[in-house]
Amino acid sequence: MTDDPKDELYRSDRYFKVWQYTVGHRRLLLRSTRDRPPFTRIDVHFGAVGLMLLRPVYDGLLIRRATDEECARVSREYGVEMEPGQHLFALAEDLSSFVISAQPQWHEDEGGVDDPSWFGHMVGTR
Repeated sequence: MTDDPKDELYRSDRYFKVWQYTVGHRRLLLRSTRDRPPFTRIDVHFGAVGLMLLRPVYDGLLIRRATDEECARVSREYGVEMEPGQHLFALAEDLSSFVISAQPQWHEDEGGVDDPSWFGHMVGTR
């Protein structure tokens, strides 16, 4: 959690939707479907979610580690402390959208809209 530009973990110009959240395992899935070129599906998975402030859709997605200052602000404004293994990930250049979770992962494949995620079965997918 520094101000280092290397803290950008993922960037895509694709259109993503908040696809699913499972309460039991606190898993969040953002998905870019195959209905737009390049006709592949991208799933972005966050595990051990502690707090999230999300938009329903993202026309382009940026995931970056938050700065120490941003972490302090979120802790102060939302009254949360991060559990061991959790980090604050901003989903924008600012803190207008963020997730406190374990390290996010992403995977691109040719799966369909209702096909299970590469990250395993989540309720609501076949």
